[in-house]
Amino acid sequence: MDRGIVIEAVGIFASIVISASIAIHNIKWLRIVNLAGSVLFAVYGVFIGSLPVVILNLFTIGVNIYYLILLRLNGRAAYDVLFMDIAKDEYIRYFLLFYGDDINRFFPSFDPNPDTGTVAGAECCFILRQTLPVALVVFRREGEEINILLDYAIPAYRDLKNGRFFFESVCYRIAPPGTVFTAKGENPVHCAYLRKVGFEETGSEGGARLFRQVI
Repeated sequence: MDRGIVIEAVGIFASIVISASIAIHNIKWLRIVNLAGSVLFAVYGVFIGSLPVVILNLFTIGVNIYYLILLRLNGRAAYDVLFMDIAKDEYIRYFLLFYGDDINRFFPSFDPNPDTGTVAGAECCFILRQTLPVALVVFRREGEEINILLDYAIPAYRDLKNGRFFFESVCYRIAPPGTVFTAKGENPVHCAYLRKVGFEETGSEGGARLFRQVI
Protein backbone atom coordinates (compact mmCIF):
# COMPACT_ATOMS: atom_id res chain seq x y z
CA MET A 1 0.00 0.00 0.00
CA ASP A 2 1.22 3.46 -0.85
CA ARG A 3 2.85 5.19 2.16
CA GLY A 4 1.07 8.47 1.39
CA ILE A 5 -2.33 6.77 1.54
CA VAL A 6 -1.50 5.23 4.93
CA ILE A 7 -0.40 8.61 6.32
CA GLU A 8 -3.57 10.32 5.10
CA ALA A 9 -5.66 7.49 6.55
CA VAL A 10 -4.04 7.99 9.96
CA GLY A 11 -4.76 11.73 9.80
CA ILE A 12 -8.39 11.20 8.77
CA PHE A 13 -8.97 8.56 11.46
CA ALA A 14 -7.39 10.84 14.07
CA SER A 15 -9.76 13.64 13.04
CA ILE A 16 -12.75 11.30 13.35
CA VAL A 17 -11.69 10.16 16.84
CA ILE A 18 -11.15 13.75 18.05
CA SER A 19 -14.53 14.80 16.61
CA ALA A 20 -16.24 11.83 18.27
CA SER A 21 -14.74 12.71 21.66
CA ILE A 22 -16.42 16.13 21.57
CA ALA A 23 -19.85 14.46 21.43
CA ILE A 24 -19.24 12.25 24.49
CA HIS A 25 -21.05 13.39 27.64
CA ASN A 26 -19.16 11.22 30.12
CA ILE A 27 -16.09 13.19 31.19
CA LYS A 28 -13.89 10.14 31.75
CA TRP A 29 -14.60 8.64 28.33
CA LEU A 30 -14.28 12.04 26.68
CA ARG A 31 -10.73 12.23 28.06
CA ILE A 32 -9.91 8.66 27.01
CA VAL A 33 -11.18 9.03 23.44
CA ASN A 34 -9.59 12.47 23.08
CA LEU A 35 -6.31 10.98 24.35
CA ALA A 36 -6.47 8.27 21.68
CA GLY A 37 -7.12 10.88 18.99
CA SER A 38 -4.21 13.01 20.20
CA VAL A 39 -1.86 10.01 20.06
CA LEU A 40 -2.92 9.33 16.47
CA PHE A 41 -2.46 12.99 15.54
CA ALA A 42 1.01 13.00 17.12
CA VAL A 43 1.91 9.94 15.01
CA TYR A 44 0.48 11.72 11.97
CA GLY A 45 2.62 14.76 12.77
CA VAL A 46 5.72 12.57 12.87
CA PHE A 47 4.81 11.01 9.52
CA ILE A 48 4.40 14.37 7.78
CA GLY A 49 7.37 15.93 9.57
CA SER A 50 5.33 18.69 11.24
CA LEU A 51 6.88 19.67 14.58
CA PRO A 52 3.98 22.02 15.59
CA VAL A 53 1.45 19.19 15.14
CA VAL A 54 3.59 16.85 17.23
CA ILE A 55 4.17 19.39 20.02
CA LEU A 56 0.50 20.45 20.19
CA ASN A 57 -0.73 16.88 20.46
CA LEU A 58 1.96 15.85 22.95
CA PHE A 59 0.70 18.71 25.12
CA THR A 60 -2.90 17.52 24.68
CA ILE A 61 -1.84 13.97 25.59
CA GLY A 62 -0.24 15.26 28.78
CA VAL A 63 -3.34 17.27 29.74
CA ASN A 64 -5.64 14.29 29.20
CA ILE A 65 -3.41 11.95 31.21
CA TYR A 66 -3.19 14.51 34.03
CA TYR A 67 -6.96 14.83 34.33
CA LEU A 68 -7.53 11.08 34.03
CA ILE A 69 -5.14 10.57 36.95
CA LEU A 70 -7.00 13.23 38.95
CA LEU A 71 -10.32 11.55 38.20
CA ARG A 72 -8.96 8.24 39.46
CA LEU A 73 -7.29 9.66 42.58
CA ASN A 74 -10.22 11.85 43.58
CA GLY A 75 -13.00 9.50 42.51
CA ARG A 76 -13.78 7.64 45.71
CA ALA A 77 -12.96 10.45 48.12
CA ALA A 78 -15.18 12.88 46.24
CA TYR A 79 -18.47 11.02 46.78
CA ASP A 80 -21.05 12.16 49.26
CA VAL A 81 -24.81 12.13 49.72
CA LEU A 82 -27.26 14.95 50.38
CA PHE A 83 -30.74 14.05 51.63
CA MET A 84 -33.47 16.51 50.67
CA ASP A 85 -37.18 17.08 51.24
CA ILE A 86 -39.10 16.68 47.97
CA ALA A 87 -42.03 18.70 49.26
CA LYS A 88 -39.95 21.69 50.36
CA ASP A 89 -36.75 21.94 48.31
CA GLU A 90 -37.22 24.01 45.15
CA TYR A 91 -33.97 22.72 43.65
CA ILE A 92 -35.49 19.26 43.24
CA ARG A 93 -38.39 20.73 41.25
CA TYR A 94 -35.91 22.61 39.05
CA PHE A 95 -33.73 19.49 38.59
CA LEU A 96 -36.71 17.33 37.57
CA LEU A 97 -37.94 20.02 35.18
CA PHE A 98 -34.52 20.67 33.61
CA TYR A 99 -33.80 16.97 32.99
CA GLY A 100 -37.45 16.02 32.42
CA ASP A 101 -37.12 14.85 28.81
CA ASP A 102 -34.03 12.76 29.53
CA ILE A 103 -35.60 11.25 32.66
CA ASN A 104 -38.62 10.28 30.58
CA ARG A 105 -36.37 8.26 28.24
CA PHE A 106 -35.42 5.89 31.05
CA PHE A 107 -38.49 6.22 33.29
CA PRO A 108 -41.47 6.72 30.90
CA SER A 109 -44.11 6.37 33.62
CA PHE A 110 -42.37 8.69 36.07
CA ASP A 111 -44.47 11.71 37.03
CA PRO A 112 -42.26 14.51 38.48
CA ASN A 113 -45.11 16.42 40.10
CA PRO A 114 -43.98 16.64 43.76
CA ASP A 115 -47.54 17.00 45.00
CA THR A 116 -49.50 14.39 43.05
CA GLY A 117 -46.96 12.46 40.96
CA THR A 118 -44.67 9.49 41.48
CA VAL A 119 -42.54 11.32 44.03
CA ALA A 120 -45.44 12.44 46.25
CA GLY A 121 -44.68 11.31 49.79
CA ALA A 122 -41.35 9.77 48.78
CA GLU A 123 -37.84 10.41 50.06
CA CYS A 124 -34.84 11.38 47.99
CA CYS A 125 -31.14 12.13 47.99
CA PHE A 126 -28.55 13.55 45.62
CA ILE A 127 -25.29 11.73 44.96
CA LEU A 128 -22.52 14.36 45.01
CA ARG A 129 -19.19 14.27 43.21
CA GLN A 130 -16.87 17.13 44.15
CA THR A 131 -20.01 18.71 45.71
CA LEU A 132 -21.80 18.59 42.32
CA PRO A 133 -25.23 16.89 42.42
CA VAL A 134 -24.84 14.34 39.62
CA ALA A 135 -27.53 11.77 40.44
CA LEU A 136 -30.94 11.83 42.06
CA VAL A 137 -32.36 8.78 43.84
CA VAL A 138 -36.03 8.81 44.84
CA PHE A 139 -37.35 5.97 46.99
CA ARG A 140 -40.42 5.03 48.98
CA ARG A 141 -40.69 2.76 52.00
CA GLU A 142 -43.33 0.10 51.45
CA GLY A 143 -43.60 -2.00 54.57
CA GLU A 144 -40.22 -3.64 55.13
CA GLU A 145 -39.12 -3.01 51.56
CA ILE A 146 -37.77 0.09 49.82
CA ASN A 147 -38.91 0.80 46.30
CA ILE A 148 -36.50 2.78 44.10
CA LEU A 149 -38.74 5.06 42.06
CA LEU A 150 -35.99 7.00 40.30
CA ASP A 151 -32.25 6.47 39.98
CA TYR A 152 -31.18 9.10 37.49
CA ALA A 153 -27.69 10.39 36.70
CA ILE A 154 -26.98 13.44 34.56
CA PRO A 155 -25.36 12.65 31.16
CA ALA A 156 -21.82 13.81 32.01
CA TYR A 157 -21.62 11.44 35.00
CA ARG A 158 -23.57 8.47 33.72
CA ASP A 159 -21.54 5.51 34.90
CA LEU A 160 -21.90 2.73 37.46
CA LYS A 161 -20.04 4.64 40.16
CA ASN A 162 -23.06 6.60 41.36
CA GLY A 163 -25.17 3.47 41.69
CA ARG A 164 -22.44 1.49 43.38
CA PHE A 165 -21.84 4.28 45.86
CA PHE A 166 -25.55 4.32 46.72
CA PHE A 167 -26.04 0.56 47.00
CA GLU A 168 -22.71 -0.12 48.72
CA SER A 169 -22.78 2.80 51.16
CA VAL A 170 -25.77 5.15 51.19
CA CYS A 171 -28.38 2.38 51.41
CA TYR A 172 -27.19 1.47 54.94
CA ARG A 173 -28.03 5.01 56.05
CA ILE A 174 -31.67 4.54 55.10
CA ALA A 175 -32.21 0.86 55.96
CA PRO A 176 -30.61 -1.93 58.03
CA PRO A 177 -28.72 -4.83 56.40
CA GLY A 178 -31.10 -7.45 55.02
CA THR A 179 -33.57 -4.92 53.64
CA VAL A 180 -35.10 -5.72 50.26
CA PHE A 181 -34.79 -3.00 47.62
CA THR A 182 -37.07 -3.20 44.58
CA ALA A 183 -36.99 -1.38 41.26
CA LYS A 184 -38.78 -1.32 37.93
CA GLY A 185 -36.98 -1.31 34.59
CA GLU A 186 -38.89 0.30 31.71
CA ASN A 187 -35.90 0.83 29.43
CA PRO A 188 -33.35 -1.81 28.26
CA VAL A 189 -30.44 0.45 29.28
CA HIS A 190 -31.86 0.92 32.77
CA CYS A 191 -32.53 -2.83 33.09
CA ALA A 192 -28.90 -3.54 32.21
CA TYR A 193 -27.80 -0.96 34.79
CA LEU A 194 -29.91 -2.58 37.52
CA ARG A 195 -28.33 -5.97 36.83
CA LYS A 196 -24.83 -4.49 36.99
CA VAL A 197 -25.44 -2.91 40.42
CA GLY A 198 -26.67 -6.20 41.89
CA PHE A 199 -30.40 -6.47 41.17
CA GLU A 200 -32.02 -9.72 40.07
CA GLU A 201 -35.00 -9.83 37.74
CA THR A 202 -38.09 -11.31 39.39
CA GLY A 203 -40.82 -10.90 36.79
CA SER A 204 -42.69 -8.37 34.75
CA GLU A 205 -45.54 -5.91 35.09
CA GLY A 206 -47.05 -4.63 31.89
CA GLY A 207 -44.12 -3.68 29.70
CA ALA A 208 -41.73 -3.23 32.62
CA ARG A 209 -39.30 -5.66 34.25
CA LEU A 210 -39.33 -6.08 38.02
CA PHE A 211 -36.10 -6.30 40.04
CA ARG A 212 -35.10 -6.89 43.64
CA GLN A 213 -31.90 -6.88 45.70
CA VAL A 214 -31.25 -7.71 49.32
CA ILE A 215 -28.85 -5.19 50.78
